[in-house]
Amino acid sequence: GFEELGKWEEKISKMKDKISGLKNEKLEYVSEIKIDGLKIILTYENGVFVKGATRGDGIIGEDVTENIRTIYSVPLKLNFPVDCVVVGECWLSKSELERINNARKKKGEALFANSRNAAAGSIRQLDPKIAASRKLDSFIYDIDYIKIKNKKSKIKIPDTQLEELELLKNLGFRVNKEHKLCKNIKEIEEYYQSWIKRKDKEDYGIDGVVIKINSRAVQEALGYTGKSPRWGVAYKFPAEKVTTVVEDIKVQVGRTGALTPVAHL
Repeated sequence: GFEELGKWEEKISKMKDKISGLKNEKLEYVSEIKIDGLKIILTYENGVFVKGATRGDGIIGEDVTENIRTIYSVPLKLNFPVDCVVVGECWLSKSELERINNARKKKGEALFANSRNAAAGSIRQLDPKIAASRKLDSFIYDIDYIKIKNKKSKIKIPDTQLEELELLKNLGFRVNKEHKLCKNIKEIEEYYQSWIKRKDKEDYGIDGVVIKINSRAVQEALGYTGKSPRWGVAYKFPAEKVTTVVEDIKVQVGRTGALTPVAHL
């Protein structure tokens, strides 16, 4: 909640002040909506798409290159011949999930519980034709690595998170436009509250807000702790509450004669 956000700001502010040359650097933040999808990592060589992977366990991901090739918003060739590794979210629209589930229902197949599960199941398909038929989409939000080979190139390494998002867009990636520069955590809270009210109006799942320090210099100085960046934090929406009705309780008899009550919900 907002209290934890305040503690995070206090902690990173103290860490920043101890780093040489950054004491006078004012903290600003970029708030981005957190898409409820599957994290993907894309690799480009000389501007050409060569590999796509899922996050996996954070250390080893799954190679899903051929399925990622089928996502129309993932460029196979960038607008500039750079080497880069970028990170984003693969997602499935709510309307596409409804179409897929209707088709599965007619075939007597199990339905996907939500669009995140459907996106994960689609991107891990062994048959790229099935992945292609499911109209997956993407938003790219981070550059892990970039090398600009041409010294005369119009593009430059970004100094801020906002410039990074702009560079991703200029390279040819689909970037979510709903990000906002926030001067303090009060503005972050206003952004967060506005999205609690608006989240269900979008055709993609949104499960919170991600906050990142705008300055790349501060980001690099603070670094990572384990798998997570110290310079970024997720601010999740409250879990949705629904009512479940217990319709019946049946007793199953196991192979050894053990009786197990099973609730039908």
